[in-house]
Amino acid sequence: MTNGELNRRTLLAGTFALAGTLAGGQLSQGAAAASPNRWRLLSDADGPAARWDHTLTAADADKQLVLFGGRGADFAALGDTWLYSLTDKRWQAVDAAGPSPRFGHAVAVDQAARRLYLFGGQAGEEFYNDSWAFDLDERTWSQIDIGNGAAPSPRYGLGAVLDDGGQLVVSHGFTFDGRFDDTWALDLARGEWSDVSPTDGTRPLKRCLHEMVWDEPSARMLLFGGCSSGFGPCPQGDLWAFDPWERVWTQLDVGDGPTARSNPAMLFDAKGKRSLLIGGLTDAGYAADVWSGSGEGDAFSWRARQMDGAAPSARASHDAVMTRGDVYLFGGTGDAGPVADLWKLEFTDDE
Repeated sequence: MTNGELNRRTLLAGTFALAGTLAGGQLSQGAAAASPNRWRLLSDADGPAARWDHTLTAADADKQLVLFGGRGADFAALGDTWLYSLTDKRWQAVDAAGPSPRFGHAVAVDQAARRLYLFGGQAGEEFYNDSWAFDLDERTWSQIDIGNGAAPSPRYGLGAVLDDGGQLVVSHGFTFDGRFDDTWALDLARGEWSDVSPTDGTRPLKRCLHEMVWDEPSARMLLFGGCSSGFGPCPQGDLWAFDPWERVWTQLDVGDGPTARSNPAMLFDAKGKRSLLIGGLTDAGYAADVWSGSGEGDAFSWRARQMDGAAPSARASHDAVMTRGDVYLFGGTGDAGPVADLWKLEFTDDE
């Protein structure tokens, strides 16, 4: 999405419908009484500056969150790395050279190997297709050498997952020349990219600003939503599954679910064996709703989740991660502009 597209959409009034109405980022009292699920504000100062189009991941063993990059209120690209200690409840800047400032990049983390992987992004007029690794023990960045082999073209607004074979899989994205629908897998041991796009058959329409997760129970990648300006709807509300080994995309039958949107936060809950979707930019404006979903085969079922008490304001271009059974969300942008708040979501219902 161009800055112009985003600015036009920010003029829309933010709406929120989830068994109640949104008022100042909170549910109505009737909805609040219906569920014990609760957001809790952890920090809104003494940490990273307000930003959007950043990434947030977790180092599970260290009880830490890892934040990189994004863009600030002035749209300028950021290149800082931050750690948030879930034990000490404080932010710490990492003093280590790493990827150049950027936003709209994609990351995935290998908890066993203790490494976070990053690909792509944008800064101003420049788009990137470099690959980086962050050592969670040493807290250092290193660029991954892929030699002179083939690689995905530079892009912003893509998605990335780590599949069950240890490959970094990236798909779709955007540059000023248009949007993409190709899918690539990086063999991290050999430092080699392979184009795993289907040569025949169906694939999701070209797009950017979508979200992707690795669905562990079904061993497949899920892709939701995004923006297909120039090729189709913006925003999108479709859900697709991709098998990187068979190189097959399948559109899933979801029935009722989240409204079409771009730049939500999507993550996978390994314990609950479900995907979670939070917020995003809809045709009606910024959203603050929370959904969970799971499925097998071609079927997938979404469920709107009710929250109790205060909640993050409606927003998009935020990021969220699950670690040790709880969801953590940072930043994003809404009707009031970029924010720097960190929230924790505790699920206490039976699902």
